[in-house]
Amino acid sequence: MDDWTEREFTTRDNERIVFYDVGNPKSEEVLLFIPGALGFAFSDYEPQINGLKEDFRILAMDPRGYGKSRPPSRDFPLDFLQREAMDAAEMVEKALEHQHTVTVLGWSDGANAGVILAAQRPDLVKRLVIWGGNSYLTQEDVDLYRAAGHTSEWGLEATKSFVDMYGAELFQDMWTAWLDTMDRILQEVPGGVICRQESTKVACPVLLMHGDQDEFIPAFQPEYFRSAIPGSLQYKSFPDGKHDLHLTYANEFNNIVRKFCLGS
Repeated sequence: MDDWTEREFTTRDNERIVFYDVGNPKSEEVLLFIPGALGFAFSDYEPQINGLKEDFRILAMDPRGYGKSRPPSRDFPLDFLQREAMDAAEMVEKALEHQHTVTVLGWSDGANAGVILAAQRPDLVKRLVIWGGNSYLTQEDVDLYRAAGHTSEWGLEATKSFVDMYGAELFQDMWTAWLDTMDRILQEVPGGVICRQESTKVACPVLLMHGDQDEFIPAFQPEYFRSAIPGSLQYKSFPDGKHDLHLTYANEFNNIVRKFCLGS
């Protein structure tokens, strides 16, 4: 991380958010990475940032309440992903001074926030790369999350960066709060909708990836994105891929992203 320039900005509601500015500052191709649940730039995207920084300028955020963007403590209102998308747009505008559009890459919660951002800000998003996301919740989705309710059972490799950042107790508390919010969305939001409407409004080219062995995302979730997104969409499946396919298959993943953005 020696060449990851740490920056920060203050949001419209006066919260401090840290992000990293990496790679070629003069590049016309800018990648914006939005992490998943509880994630931050290093925990979720270290192989991508280091693997792609020679070809792109990269902006990678620690979302509010995650990573180094603390305080404040993380909260989870029902519209927290809409807030995440707004924070990301504000970060890009301040980092780039309205001079560039970006390719958004989002995993899990970051995928959902990326869809919202692309739908709401077509002037800002030139391409969208998503994997591990879901546009709405079903009881099946929430049951899969609840089955992983105890972070102490995830294993050292899956939890080390989170425990190093938050400590074991806060990590579990944050995960429990996220799980409770998924229950609330399913119960209180009609249709358990997260970004279903926004999916139909994404106008930029999209690269959608899915691990066929994803332990959190049922196969009907990427299929909905494939049917709902109206514009150009490329789809790539990883037959043995799980939820963290970009970490397991980092080199292949990076090459796919590079080709999508730059061509062959």
